[in-house]
Amino acid sequence: MDKVIDIEERIPSMREKRRRKTNKKFIFIIAVFCIALLVLLYFQSPLSKVGAIEIHGAELYDDQFYFEKSGVPLGSPYWGFDTKEIEKELLKIEGVSKVSVSRKLFRDIEISITEWKMVAYMENSGKFDLLLENGELISSDNNYPNVPILNHLDKPDIRKKLTHQLMKMDKDVLHLISEIIYTGTEEYPDTITAYMDDGYEVHAIIPTFAEKMDYYPEITSQLEGMEKGIIDMEVGTYFSPFNKVYGIEKELEMEGNGEGEGDVDGEENE
Repeated sequence: MDKVIDIEERIPSMREKRRRKTNKKFIFIIAVFCIALLVLLYFQSPLSKVGAIEIHGAELYDDQFYFEKSGVPLGSPYWGFDTKEIEKELLKIEGVSKVSVSRKLFRDIEISITEWKMVAYMENSGKFDLLLENGELISSDNNYPNVPILNHLDKPDIRKKLTHQLMKMDKDVLHLISEIIYTGTEEYPDTITAYMDDGYEVHAIIPTFAEKMDYYPEITSQLEGMEKGIIDMEVGTYFSPFNKVYGIEKELEMEGNGEGEGDVDGEENE
């Protein structure tokens, strides 16, 4: 009977090639097994759980509020949620204009919040709501000392016009305003009175309020050392001391271009 001859055993190069092929298959199987084992160990370990959530940009609400609204508790699966779904939920919150949720290295989650800017307080049944730049009114337990209080601004169109002016105003000047009262009438619908932290009272009209108030620091510097009073910016710019408002008035006109520029004229107007 003829003997079967294995040609590969007679040719060393073919035998070596078969051995390498077998080794590669073995290494591949081992690698797949190791990767599967590592993945399994990862998902069973604390490394696959959320370790920290960082909140950035929160002012209207505290960090804890946004943390709870995100719906992602610490220790929950790191890959067990959709960042876009969290963004949608957080965007439903009053006062929030933009949200970005991202996974960071290891176990951290970062939530970046962009809120509508605060403009003023509005009194509401003995409490104060926050008026935001987009016209929203929201309840808030936080205290924001650098925004004025608005009174008698129940008309949305008037409130919108004043909000626009406050957003245009220099922030340092805006922070000096303590309270704004709407004093408009049917004949003069845009008049307001602003009470300032430094003791002055400003009479103005809404359409030119921001523009005129840009000169407020310059005007008050000219009045330094004088009695406090009313700065009338409705037409031109005039000053009347408080003690003469209801008597014989002595008005000091701000000379210049009618926009509050120039020196204080001390002549009496009989």
